[in-house]
Amino acid sequence: MAAHERARPGRQLPVAWALTLAFDVLATVLASIGLCGLGLLLPGVEEDYGPATGPTSPTALALFAAALGLIASLAVTATLLSRAGAERARRLPLWLSAGRLALLLLTAATFVAYGILVIEP
Repeated sequence: MAAHERARPGRQLPVAWALTLAFDVLATVLASIGLCGLGLLLPGVEEDYGPATGPTSPTALALFAAALGLIASLAVTATLLSRAGAERARRLPLWLSAGRLALLLLTAATFVAYGILVIEP
């Protein structure tokens, strides 16, 4: 872009959406790393409760699949957002990002509430 040309204001994201996307990327990557870590540690934990029937438990495979699904949905959002030219075309990836972030936060809150209300008393 030449020095005398300016970026069109319609192409810039509002600050709220930019923050939502940033927190979504951070939460998705951290959740995926956490799921992979749990998947790696789970066979050792299950070994304490009996002999392992295979090298990787089905629960660990489900955790790896969930982590892969999160990263894949993040890639889909990034692809849709990069190809969106108009404001209407940007709505889908932005709401997909906000929905994924809400789902991750709800899952984390449910996990914490379960630990406090069921396990701890």
